[in-house]
Amino acid sequence: MKQNLLKAMAFGGAMLLSASALSAAVPEHLYMVGEASPSLWHIDLAIEMTNEGEGVFSYHGNLYNQNLQFIDARDWETGVRYVPEVSGSWLIKADEATIISGVGNENRWWVTDPGTYDVKVYFSEDGSSVMITAAYAGEMDPFVVPLGAASGQWDSSCVPYPYNIYPQEGTDDVFVYDCTVKPGADGKHIKFISYPSNFWETWFYMPAETDNGTVKYVKIGDKLKIRRAWNDGNLDTFWGFKDEDCTPELKVRAILNLGDDTIEFVDGNAGVDTVISDEERSIVAVYNLAGVKVDGNNLDKGIYIVSYSDGTSEKVMK
Repeated sequence: MKQNLLKAMAFGGAMLLSASALSAAVPEHLYMVGEASPSLWHIDLAIEMTNEGEGVFSYHGNLYNQNLQFIDARDWETGVRYVPEVSGSWLIKADEATIISGVGNENRWWVTDPGTYDVKVYFSEDGSSVMITAAYAGEMDPFVVPLGAASGQWDSSCVPYPYNIYPQEGTDDVFVYDCTVKPGADGKHIKFISYPSNFWETWFYMPAETDNGTVKYVKIGDKLKIRRAWNDGNLDTFWGFKDEDCTPELKVRAILNLGDDTIEFVDGNAGVDTVISDEERSIVAVYNLAGVKVDGNNLDKGIYIVSYSDGTSEKVMK
């Protein structure tokens, strides 16, 4: 495959970089950043592509339907970006686009549909030309993202991947969220979205009804129906606890079940059914930062999200 692409590059199939980049060497690292990437525009969290050697970088994982850039450093001031000459060019047609490079270039690729993608970037030996290929590989692995005072995240388009919540053991539609709620937030403690994006481009999971137009007040032990909403003009609703029920603070476990469209609130100190000790807790799944489940027994060096049998998850480094 690489040999065929290198031949295409030699005969003009490669997209030449701008003149300012013709003397550039092949980068040691290559990252993806932008609303289409799980890192969003958080440059310090930019998703690193796998360096396969010989100028080839690859990525298999989630992308959202938004803007994307490739950059060779987690630094806006020094990183060289590899972007289309015509901003907004479709990533899945990147092999047909003219690619330019430079520091500070704001052109972007456009990801047309959310899903799992296979992306490869091929540099020529001297780094003077590059080709990008991208193919839709299927639907995204399921996850949800919390919004509200409990997470401190309010903008649906800006929540980075450390906040992603993956399914509970043995399911693909039950999500467990452990959090601490405190008074003084007008009860706007918890709601969820299907993935980070503009509010008109992602599903919201919210109360089926509210007590004051904005908040459905809940107590430990409540199990309620949820409402799914897609840009219906009424997205500013939350589940929450009254001040007197969460003073000075309250540990809560919210169990979101998208199989039967319910949410249950239980004591965050007790767990779902019983307290599970560290000795009893087992690893259910391991996800890379792209949100894709990986083999936990065969991991490269990097950062991963580990999901446990008690419904919790944590970020670990190998």
